[in-house]
Amino acid sequence: MLELKNLTKVYGQAESCHLAVNNIDLDVDKGEFVVLIGPSGCGKTTTLKMVNHLIEPTSGEILINGSSTTELNAVELRRNIGYVIQNIGLFPHFTIVDNVEIVPKLKQMDPKKRRQRTLGLMEMVGLEPDVYADRYPAELSGGQQQRVGVLRALAAEPDLILMDEPFGALDPITRDQLQTEMKQLQQKLNKTIIFVTHDIDEAIEMADTIVLMKDGQIVQAASPREILTNPANSYVREFIGEERLAPEPDITPVADVMVMQPLTVSMDTTPKAVLRQMQKHRADFAVVVDDAKRFVGLISANQIMRNRGKNKTLTKMLQTEDNTVRSHTTIRDATAALANEVQVLCVVDRKRRPVGLVSRTTLLQGLVNIWDESNSNAVI
Repeated sequence: MLELKNLTKVYGQAESCHLAVNNIDLDVDKGEFVVLIGPSGCGKTTTLKMVNHLIEPTSGEILINGSSTTELNAVELRRNIGYVIQNIGLFPHFTIVDNVEIVPKLKQMDPKKRRQRTLGLMEMVGLEPDVYADRYPAELSGGQQQRVGVLRALAAEPDLILMDEPFGALDPITRDQLQTEMKQLQQKLNKTIIFVTHDIDEAIEMADTIVLMKDGQIVQAASPREILTNPANSYVREFIGEERLAPEPDITPVADVMVMQPLTVSMDTTPKAVLRQMQKHRADFAVVVDDAKRFVGLISANQIMRNRGKNKTLTKMLQTEDNTVRSHTTIRDATAALANEVQVLCVVDRKRRPVGLVSRTTLLQGLVNIWDESNSNAVI
């Protein structure tokens, strides 16, 4: 989707020059959430801004879907890339709807489609259109304003979104909420995101791939688990912090303990037919999927039995919560998600297709196995 080839940025000339980005290579897949992280001056924001030519590269090449960005009009390029910054940059004299629709209007999107898109996005992040559509930025909290900034980046349906420390100025509670919402949105809409932060916990929480930079170069680019278990060198270990490298449940993904190949049924399957399949496969839960094999919801045998005789379709019986996690979600985070009445989580891929199930029992067994393995490897 996105390729950086020998990308370099030099400021100044001759002896007074500064090498901000030094000949980096990076491949980003469609639907991937990539976090650039490192100390101030490491080149992460410069790299981000070169992608949409807010900063012109000194040398190297940037390809989006196989096309070099140097061959594209800079204005059109930016209109097709979502961009979210820390200070949001909303227009104070525009309503929330008008702020979100700026780029779609510039791209001459059909007004009806534009409005449907805007209102649908607002509902996704909990900004009820009837309440917030005609309000102004000054009437919103900091977290709500940042949500509008994210929606503005999504409104023109870009495949690629760039985010430069978007949550850095928010309080910790609001920041945690927005991190969760952003990750869920990214997975639901299958957007490719390049996200800059200086917070390693934020990177571990949100990234599919963490790109750790120093002095304009990439020191290590890997999944959070790979970086936590196999840091490339002492610099990576020091940046991450030794306390994050130790506890296995904090880094072990649910992919290691999930039940593979869960029972899946289509939305138009009758409840009676689902029960028969559950009996055949000795399953207490089934995953309901749409025509594209994407997650719609979970259904249990108990739910079907409780609704027996009520003439309800399968979709009317579904658990309404989005009880999904990704395969790289840690056992610790999955355990926290299995709270209250949630019994099972569906593990989905980037396209929200089911790949497994986890329950309290499977997670507990996973923890026991980790404990047994660590004890067997201990030196007595």
